[in-house]
Formats: sequence, C-alpha cells, structure tokens
Amino acid sequence: MMEPIKTLAKSLPVKVDVENPLKSSSSRTSSSNYSTSIEINVDSHLDNKTVHSEKHRKSSKQLRNERHAYERYLDTFVRIEDRRYLPNGSVRRQLAPLRAMVGTVVLSPSKFRHKHFRPLGSHFYFSEHIMAVDPLVSAISERERLNTTKTISTIIFVSTRDSKGFSVSGYIDLEQSMRRFKLGEFKCHPWSDIFAGRRRLEPNNQDLSFVTWKNATVYYNESDNYRIIPDAGKGLCFLFKGDGSLLPIEKFITEEHSSCTFLESEKHGFCAVYDHRIRRKM
Repeated sequence: MMEPIKTLAKSLPVKVDVENPLKSSSSRTSSSNYSTSIEINVDSHLDNKTVHSEKHRKSSKQLRNERHAYERYLDTFVRIEDRRYLPNGSVRRQLAPLRAMVGTVVLSPSKFRHKHFRPLGSHFYFSEHIMAVDPLVSAISERERLNTTKTISTIIFVSTRDSKGFSVSGYIDLEQSMRRFKLGEFKCHPWSDIFAGRRRLEPNNQDLSFVTWKNATVYYNESDNYRIIPDAGKGLCFLFKGDGSLLPIEKFITEEHSSCTFLESEKHGFCAVYDHRIRRKM
C-alpha cells in the first residue's frame, strides 16, 4: 500500500504524509520522526512556461518585423512601370532581383537579416560605417552619439516628396526613431539605408508631426521624449519630458538661433535641425 501512496504524493502540489495520509497537519508535526512529508512546488514549472511563451511571442514579433523590413527593402528596387503593370505587391517583390539594374546587388533574406538586424544593438552607431555624402546625413552623424547618450535631443524637420511624388513634411524625434529601428520595430525609418544613401528620409504619420499635402491631412503624435503643445501665440511647441523645457519652433525659425540649422539636401529636400541641450531631469 505504500508505493501507490508515494506515487500519488509525487503528483500533488501539497504536503502528503506517506505514512498516514489522513492525519491532520498538527499530528504530522508531532510525529515528524515517524513520517515523511513531501512538498511539491509547481510555481517554478508555471514560471518556466510563462517565460517560454514570452520568448516565443518576442521571437514571432522579431520575425514579423524582419519580414516587413525586407519587403520595404525590395520595394526600393521597384520601378514606376512595374507599379503600373504589376498591381500585386508580392509579385513585384519576387521580380525585383531579376529586374534590378546591372551592377546592383539585391540581398537575399538571410544576408539582409544579418546585415541590418544581427549587428544592431543599443550601443551601435551608424556613423561608424560607410555614409553617403549628403548635408543631412553629415548633420545627423554628428548628433547621433550625443542623442544616444542623452546629451542633446534633436528634432528634424523634413519637407520632401514621398514614393508617389506627393509633397510631405513632418517633425521627427531623432533619438526615438533610431532606437526603434535598432529594435526592429515596424514602420520606422530605414536608417541604415538612409546613411548609405539608398533611401530618403520621409516622415510618416508615426512621427511627432506629419502633413501630407495631397489631402491636407495633419497628424500629431507624442513621442518618448516630447509632448505636443499647440499655442495660439507661439505656434507649434514641443515640451521635452526630461527637463520640462518648452521649444517654440516658430521662434527658432524667425530668429537666428544657435540651436537651429537649416539644410538643403539634393536627395532629402529642405531640412531643419533643432537641437536641445538636455538639462538635469526634473
């Protein structure tokens, strides 16, 4: 009779007295010399299952982000006539390596993943690698390390044309945008291609402010570093969350401000770079 009781005790998450299972807890304490108690803890098993499911969720999200990033990469090789005669996006991406210009190398999914995702990390700097000769890229490379170390915070205004030829403009939180790309988040700016000169910096509706002039639509979003403060007298203002400083954009534009730099890039269009030197945290 002892063996079945011991077997049952191993499968229960409670204390079981294998000598006398019907004894109360007080009697077990008094007769501890003559009995053996078994304690089964299932919390660790449940924690392991939770950690495993969390890792699976993260890996699935990472794979999905990498797939979307590779699709956007293939879209850069699609020509206007391809969009006209091939309405299916997946077919255009399949034909992109075959219709690329002579001398152009289209990376395979594995090589693209290794180049754009595996080396990236929290301490990775784009400015340490090959950069395109462009005023905006040079200005961003000078500010990349300072933004990463929270010495300054930079907002970039870009007025350019999107892939369809329509005028768009917007304000971009540089530190947040770069950090999101390194983490592989969806719908972020392709900074590795921008630094290499393969893509334009195009604002979108995920940035601080975005205006598409095709249908006169305006988007505003709060970022990790800034809060949008529209003011009737000062115009559009950004409140830096770290130290509570208010940055009136109209003042930067109308006055000769040392923290505002105007650039005109042949590739990226008209740009303005606003730098805020971070004070102590509030």
